[in-house]
Amino acid sequence: MKALLSILFVAFLSSFVVAQEIYKWEDEKGIIHYGEKPESPKATPFEREKVPYSNLKDGQGEPPVEPENQSGGKNDTPRVSRPSPRMKGAKAWIDRRGDFWLSGTIANGGKGVCEAPGVEVAVIDELGSVDGRFEINAKPNDLSRGEEAEFSGSYFAPIGEKLSWEATPRCSGTTGVIYGARKRGKLTISRHRTLRMRR
Repeated sequence: MKALLSILFVAFLSSFVVAQEIYKWEDEKGIIHYGEKPESPKATPFEREKVPYSNLKDGQGEPPVEPENQSGGKNDTPRVSRPSPRMKGAKAWIDRRGDFWLSGTIANGGKGVCEAPGVEVAVIDELGSVDGRFEINAKPNDLSRGEEAEFSGSYFAPIGEKLSWEATPRCSGTTGVIYGARKRGKLTISRHRTLRMRR
């Protein structure tokens, strides 16, 4: 019986010690103190609930969890499907009249719809200067992923024995104009072609 009373008394004392108030105060030098007895009239009861979760002991609660958005992820940034134009099978030649021609196909490798597919072309003379620029629209007009469109267009070749060209596939999407990888090529211009004034 005495043993049982001793155990109950010890349990009562330990719960009293745990429930004892802790005080917090700041001295004249700005140093913060904690103690069971307030040693300053500015002392206030220390609220354990306001302790940062990294200092919590077992049973004092769980650290806050970052809320997730409705899609199940922690990032709110929406993902936008973008088209990805690329040029395939580009062929360049100069016809009998002296016009430079470029043809090929544009394929959409992205998940977004490629609207108004086309190619932006620069024609460069033998001195390395840009002689002119032109655009070729491809058909059909809207390309889903994996679809292709054909293009073909011409421009008057510059005077000289050779030219080079640069062609960049492009299409429009929800994020604006999107460009693909640029292709380059060179051509020799026939010496016996008729020279004409540029249109």
